[in-house]
Amino acid sequence: MDEERFEEIWERAEAEHYGQRLAAEYPAWRARRRRVASMAMLTVAAAGIALPLWQTSIQPVVQEEGYTVAYCNRTDIADQYWANMADELLMNS
Repeated sequence: MDEERFEEIWERAEAEHYGQRLAAEYPAWRARRRRVASMAMLTVAAAGIALPLWQTSIQPVVQEEGYTVAYCNRTDIADQYWANMADELLMNS
C-alpha cells in the first residue's frame, strides 16, 4: 500500500467518525435551535409591547386647546425638555 492510498483510507475513516458524531448531536442541536428561536420571538414580542408603553410614559395630556398637564414617571429627562414643555403649556393656555 502506498502513502496516497493510506491517506485516502485514513481520511475516509476520520470523516466517518465525524459524520457519526454530527448525526448523534443533531437532535440536541435542533432542540437548541428551537429554544433560541422561541426566545428570540418572545424578546421581539416583549419589545413590541414595551416600546409603545415606554413612548407614552413622558407624553403630555393633550386637550383640544393644547397641553394642560404633563405626567412623567422617569427621572432621566433633561431640564431643557421640561423648559420647552413649560413654554408650550404657558403659550397655549
